[in-house]
Amino acid sequence: MCLRIGQVPAVVVSSPEVAELFLKTYDTVFASRPTIQASEYMSYGSRGMAVSEYGPRWLNVRKLCTMQLLSASKVDSFAAMRQSEVRELVKSLRRSAAAREVVDVSQKVGELVADMACMIIFGVDLEDKCHLQELIHEVLCLIGKFNLADYVPFLAPLDLQVSFHHLSTVAELRSAVQFQCLN
Repeated sequence: MCLRIGQVPAVVVSSPEVAELFLKTYDTVFASRPTIQASEYMSYGSRGMAVSEYGPRWLNVRKLCTMQLLSASKVDSFAAMRQSEVRELVKSLRRSAAAREVVDVSQKVGELVADMACMIIFGVDLEDKCHLQELIHEVLCLIGKFNLADYVPFLAPLDLQVSFHHLSTVAELRSAVQFQCLN
């Protein structure tokens, strides 16, 4: 069944047989995602691997990621660092438990991920994490937020939800964080 959500067509698959057709036989036809306003700002004009259109560029980026950045040997090379970071987290949780302190586990895990990401991406333990954890949280909130302009594009210039302002502010923050982390 085909629905229109605003001006965006949406295909609804309601049986396993049809789902198999979509996901196996015609997967390349339906591989691209609709462009959303947030991806335009957060990934330099929808150039990020998660949001770019399916095509030669996306295939090359995927190949680069799977062959170079995320190869088994590359992932294994960070095993000791990951184990060390998790060990430190467990020690921290044990100390907090012994002192009967309340622990925000979400925050601790977020810090762990930020620490490991900084170590893997930049090769150093960045003291202030370049505000990476806050930036990731803000980007995910903005991308997941309903934006009327994504479904009714002619309303985008009106910026009824003040999305443009939030997106441009976070995009500037992202650029500043990247600059800070790389220098």
